[in-house]
Amino acid sequence: MSAQRLLRKIHYWLSPALLISLFVIAVTGSLLALKKDVDFLQPPTRDGIAPGLPDRSLASLVTSVNALPAHAGVTWKDIDRIDVRPKDGIAKVILKSRHEVQVDLTSGAAVDTGYRTSDLLETIHDFSFMGDWAKYVLSFGSGIALIFMGATGVYLFALPMLVRRRKRIDKERRRPSA
Repeated sequence: MSAQRLLRKIHYWLSPALLISLFVIAVTGSLLALKKDVDFLQPPTRDGIAPGLPDRSLASLVTSVNALPAHAGVTWKDIDRIDVRPKDGIAKVILKSRHEVQVDLTSGAAVDTGYRTSDLLETIHDFSFMGDWAKYVLSFGSGIALIFMGATGVYLFALPMLVRRRKRIDKERRRPSA
Protein backbone atom coordinates (compact mmCIF):
# COMPACT_ATOMS: atom_id res chain seq x y z
CA MET A 1 0.00 0.00 0.00
CA SER A 2 1.40 3.38 -0.99
CA ALA A 3 1.92 6.20 1.51
CA GLN A 4 -0.70 8.27 -0.31
CA ARG A 5 -3.32 5.51 -0.04
CA LEU A 6 -2.51 4.89 3.64
CA LEU A 7 -2.78 8.59 4.46
CA ARG A 8 -6.13 8.79 2.65
CA LYS A 9 -7.49 5.84 4.66
CA ILE A 10 -6.28 7.29 7.96
CA HIS A 11 -7.64 10.71 7.02
CA TYR A 12 -10.99 9.14 6.02
CA TRP A 13 -11.50 7.10 9.21
CA LEU A 14 -10.15 9.69 11.64
CA SER A 15 -12.42 12.43 10.28
CA PRO A 16 -15.77 11.37 11.85
CA ALA A 17 -14.36 10.95 15.37
CA LEU A 18 -12.45 14.19 15.12
CA LEU A 19 -15.49 15.99 13.70
CA ILE A 20 -17.55 15.15 16.81
CA SER A 21 -14.77 16.31 19.11
CA LEU A 22 -14.21 19.53 17.17
CA PHE A 23 -17.96 20.23 17.11
CA VAL A 24 -18.12 20.02 20.93
CA ILE A 25 -15.02 22.18 21.30
CA ALA A 26 -16.27 24.77 18.78
CA VAL A 27 -19.77 25.09 20.26
CA THR A 28 -18.61 25.32 23.87
CA GLY A 29 -15.73 27.63 22.92
CA SER A 30 -18.14 29.97 21.12
CA LEU A 31 -20.41 30.08 24.16
CA LEU A 32 -17.47 30.63 26.51
CA ALA A 33 -16.41 33.61 24.41
CA LEU A 34 -19.76 35.19 25.32
CA LYS A 35 -19.83 34.25 29.01
CA LYS A 36 -19.31 37.83 30.23
CA ASP A 37 -22.05 39.12 27.91
CA VAL A 38 -24.82 36.58 28.51
CA ASP A 39 -26.32 36.46 32.01
CA PHE A 40 -27.45 32.85 31.51
CA LEU A 41 -23.86 31.69 31.18
CA GLN A 42 -22.38 33.60 34.10
CA PRO A 43 -24.09 36.00 36.51
CA PRO A 44 -23.01 39.59 35.84
CA THR A 45 -20.61 41.10 38.35
CA ARG A 46 -22.42 43.58 40.57
CA ASP A 47 -20.75 46.68 41.91
CA GLY A 48 -20.21 46.91 45.64
CA ILE A 49 -20.95 49.97 47.74
CA ALA A 50 -17.36 51.14 47.39
CA PRO A 51 -14.28 49.85 45.60
CA GLY A 52 -11.37 48.65 47.65
CA LEU A 53 -10.52 45.85 50.00
CA PRO A 54 -11.75 46.50 53.54
CA ASP A 55 -10.58 44.43 56.50
CA ARG A 56 -13.10 41.65 56.04
CA SER A 57 -12.20 38.07 56.92
CA LEU A 58 -12.89 35.16 54.62
CA ALA A 59 -14.99 33.61 57.39
CA SER A 60 -17.34 36.61 57.19
CA LEU A 61 -17.91 35.83 53.50
CA VAL A 62 -19.07 32.33 54.43
CA THR A 63 -21.36 33.86 57.07
CA SER A 64 -22.86 36.13 54.39
CA VAL A 65 -23.52 33.12 52.15
CA ASN A 66 -25.13 31.24 55.06
CA ALA A 67 -27.49 34.19 55.62
CA LEU A 68 -29.28 33.27 52.40
CA PRO A 69 -32.03 30.66 52.90
CA ALA A 70 -31.04 28.78 49.72
CA HIS A 71 -27.44 28.43 50.93
CA ALA A 72 -27.89 27.97 54.68
CA GLY A 73 -25.44 25.42 56.05
CA VAL A 74 -22.65 26.12 53.54
CA THR A 75 -19.24 25.19 54.96
CA TRP A 76 -15.71 25.55 53.66
CA LYS A 77 -16.02 22.07 52.12
CA ASP A 78 -18.82 23.38 49.88
CA ILE A 79 -16.73 26.25 48.49
CA ASP A 80 -14.78 25.76 45.28
CA ARG A 81 -13.11 29.17 45.22
CA ILE A 82 -13.48 32.81 46.18
CA ASP A 83 -12.86 35.46 43.54
CA VAL A 84 -12.12 38.80 45.25
CA ARG A 85 -12.50 41.88 43.04
CA PRO A 86 -11.33 44.97 44.94
CA LYS A 87 -11.98 47.22 41.92
CA ASP A 88 -15.68 46.29 42.05
CA GLY A 89 -15.86 45.97 45.85
CA ILE A 90 -17.20 42.42 45.41
CA ALA A 91 -16.18 38.90 46.37
CA LYS A 92 -17.63 36.04 44.33
CA VAL A 93 -18.04 32.94 46.48
CA ILE A 94 -18.28 30.05 44.03
CA LEU A 95 -19.69 26.84 45.44
CA LYS A 96 -18.90 23.32 44.23
CA SER A 97 -22.55 23.11 43.15
CA ARG A 98 -21.65 25.80 40.54
CA HIS A 99 -23.73 28.43 42.31
CA GLU A 100 -22.21 31.85 42.81
CA VAL A 101 -22.95 34.29 45.64
CA GLN A 102 -21.64 37.83 45.24
CA VAL A 103 -20.87 39.52 48.56
CA ASP A 104 -20.34 43.26 48.96
CA LEU A 105 -16.93 43.72 50.58
CA THR A 106 -17.95 46.88 52.42
CA SER A 107 -21.33 45.90 53.88
CA GLY A 108 -20.83 42.13 53.93
CA ALA A 109 -24.28 41.62 52.39
CA ALA A 110 -24.98 39.13 49.63
CA VAL A 111 -26.00 41.24 46.63
CA ASP A 112 -26.61 38.59 43.97
CA THR A 113 -26.77 34.84 43.44
CA GLY A 114 -26.83 32.76 40.31
CA TYR A 115 -25.84 29.52 38.61
CA ARG A 116 -22.57 29.51 36.67
CA THR A 117 -23.36 27.65 33.46
CA SER A 118 -19.96 28.74 32.15
CA ASP A 119 -18.19 26.43 34.60
CA LEU A 120 -20.16 23.47 33.22
CA LEU A 121 -19.34 24.59 29.66
CA GLU A 122 -15.63 24.71 30.54
CA THR A 123 -15.68 21.11 31.77
CA ILE A 124 -17.46 20.04 28.57
CA HIS A 125 -15.05 22.12 26.46
CA ASP A 126 -11.98 20.29 27.79
CA PHE A 127 -13.84 16.96 28.33
CA SER A 128 -12.96 16.96 32.04
CA PHE A 129 -16.63 16.30 32.92
CA MET A 130 -15.85 12.69 31.98
CA GLY A 131 -12.84 12.60 34.33
CA ASP A 132 -9.24 13.75 34.19
CA TRP A 133 -8.34 10.90 31.83
CA ALA A 134 -10.73 12.34 29.20
CA LYS A 135 -9.11 15.75 29.37
CA TYR A 136 -5.76 14.24 28.46
CA VAL A 137 -6.96 11.55 26.06
CA LEU A 138 -9.83 13.28 24.25
CA SER A 139 -8.90 16.96 24.42
CA PHE A 140 -5.15 16.52 23.94
CA GLY A 141 -5.76 13.66 21.49
CA SER A 142 -8.09 15.85 19.44
CA GLY A 143 -5.41 18.52 19.22
CA ILE A 144 -2.77 16.04 18.06
CA ALA A 145 -5.23 14.46 15.59
CA LEU A 146 -6.12 17.91 14.24
CA ILE A 147 -2.45 18.70 13.65
CA PHE A 148 -2.03 15.32 11.90
CA MET A 149 -5.18 15.85 9.82
CA GLY A 150 -3.99 19.31 8.80
CA ALA A 151 -0.58 18.04 7.76
CA THR A 152 -1.94 15.06 5.81
CA GLY A 153 -4.64 17.27 4.29
CA VAL A 154 -2.04 19.71 2.98
CA TYR A 155 0.02 16.80 1.65
CA LEU A 156 -2.97 15.18 -0.06
CA PHE A 157 -4.07 18.57 -1.47
CA ALA A 158 -0.61 19.43 -2.81
CA LEU A 159 0.27 15.96 -4.12
CA PRO A 160 -1.73 16.20 -7.41
CA MET A 161 -0.13 19.58 -8.15
CA LEU A 162 3.33 18.15 -7.52
CA VAL A 163 2.61 15.15 -9.76
CA ARG A 164 1.36 17.42 -12.59
CA ARG A 165 4.43 19.63 -12.22
CA ARG A 166 6.76 16.63 -12.34
CA LYS A 167 5.01 15.29 -15.49
CA ARG A 168 5.23 18.71 -17.16
CA ILE A 169 8.97 18.97 -16.39
CA ASP A 170 9.60 15.40 -17.67
CA LYS A 171 7.63 16.18 -20.84
CA GLU A 172 9.69 19.32 -21.44
CA ARG A 173 12.95 17.39 -20.97
CA ARG A 174 11.92 14.72 -23.49
CA ARG A 175 10.91 17.31 -26.10
CA PRO A 176 13.64 17.69 -28.72
CA SER A 177 15.21 21.12 -28.70
CA ALA A 178 15.02 23.08 -31.92
